[in-house]
Amino acid sequence: MTHSADCPSDGQLRIVVVGGGTAGWMSAATLKRRLKCHVTVIESDRVPSIGVGEATIPAIVDWIENMGVAEDEFIRRTGATYKLAIRFDNWVEPTHRYWHPFGICGSPIDGLDLIHTWRRGVRQGWLPADSKYTDFSFQRELCELGRGPREAGQPSLAHNYAFHLDAGKLATFLQEIAVAEGVNHIIGDVCGANLDACGDIQSLTLNEQSAVAAELFIDCSGFAGALIQKVMRSEWVDWSDQLICDRAITMRRPQVQICQGEKSHEDGPVVLPPYTISTGMKSGWSWQIPLHQTTGCGYVFSSAHLSDEEARDELIGLAGGDFDTTETKVVPMRVGMRPESWVGNCVSIGLSAGFVEPLESTGIFLVQRALDEFVECLPTTGNNLSFVDSCDTRSFNQRMTEVYHQVRDFVLMHYVVSRRRDTPFWREAATVLIPESLQLLLEEYTSTGRVRLPERDPTFLDVNHHYILSPAGIHPGRVPGHPEPDTARTQQQAAFLQHIQSTHTDIASKLPSHRSLMDAIHL
Repeated sequence: MTHSADCPSDGQLRIVVVGGGTAGWMSAATLKRRLKCHVTVIESDRVPSIGVGEATIPAIVDWIENMGVAEDEFIRRTGATYKLAIRFDNWVEPTHRYWHPFGICGSPIDGLDLIHTWRRGVRQGWLPADSKYTDFSFQRELCELGRGPREAGQPSLAHNYAFHLDAGKLATFLQEIAVAEGVNHIIGDVCGANLDACGDIQSLTLNEQSAVAAELFIDCSGFAGALIQKVMRSEWVDWSDQLICDRAITMRRPQVQICQGEKSHEDGPVVLPPYTISTGMKSGWSWQIPLHQTTGCGYVFSSAHLSDEEARDELIGLAGGDFDTTETKVVPMRVGMRPESWVGNCVSIGLSAGFVEPLESTGIFLVQRALDEFVECLPTTGNNLSFVDSCDTRSFNQRMTEVYHQVRDFVLMHYVVSRRRDTPFWREAATVLIPESLQLLLEEYTSTGRVRLPERDPTFLDVNHHYILSPAGIHPGRVPGHPEPDTARTQQQAAFLQHIQSTHTDIASKLPSHRSLMDAIHL
């Protein structure tokens, strides 16, 4: 017998999501809310979760608002803290540190990003030689002081922010949102698919359960690709020759241990950093994601350069813990993507569609972006019988391919601008053959001062590239048509930069510590 979970007779579109976790439940909740259709999630109870802590980018705030979820409730339910930046340690060189904060840096000057004025100030000597571009970022100032972006009960003074999340709690919360929206939930294992004459999926066969029929099927089964790979045979393009890390080892540790000994400007230890810490390691990099109660830690590494046991020891040595009793988990990674992540009536979202190592916390964003593009490529009229033929699968695949390429290039850029050559891993990671798209971006940046961005919804903006390239000593060229300012204008600009810094420090110093803000919200 074949049926959908609630056997609809109202003619509404039926969507089946295979797989739970963040991708599956976010997809189900979003599609149920936006399409007003029938959504069923088929979730196996034999698939373990991957993450212990997960970081996001500001796009998550849009999703929370669109779903009508109160921010404080979201924070409480997911064990969250604020994320205002990523701090990169030992990336450019073994003892180097730099920041990638969210949001703009200062303010544009004379129609150009502040980086051009800052760079000229350092070059001409009216800014200190050790001045940094991020000295003019409000989010970086909050991070240095260990402050939250707002008072409890008040809106954020930082216009761009994200969250650190407990991955398990997040999945549970997303499931509750989806079920509250009316999503059906089936616990079971998909063991086969029934196809029609055109090769589209008509229904899915479950172990010891009736088949489940639908018009569209969303594959959120992770690297397994239960539908998109095993049924629809969509090609996977491997990027492991460019991004050479292929494994991660994860662990959780007490939150109170994070950042011991680190000092803020005036107030002593930063006991709950509002930022992710990414540390360059012997054969890869580690993350530390500070949650309200614990810290999620991981080491992304290359198995060609390091064994699982060596990676475990190196991670525990950095993060702290007992070498004999600390529980760790090894997660194989498959770096690449599917140029056709929508085939027929099957759409892959999340790890089944593609994966780029989580250096810039883009995992959840890629799920959100795929859902946005999916909805936009659906027909606005027509009945279910002609629905699949009317979907704009070509545009979806082109757009998502572009998005994954952007993420790949931006993550790869961190490696290729590094000056580290102290281990075999860094010598290889920094000297891989880079894609033409990234090569052109770097050439145009240094010659014209412009960042080559896609015309449609770029994932990373000019300022994001400035944050990564500047610390590595790669500076934008002079923008054509913008002459050097005269002495009077230069003095005005110098005073303006000083005003930016003093204003940021004044505002940030009056905000509560990140720890006290989180304690107030999590009560």
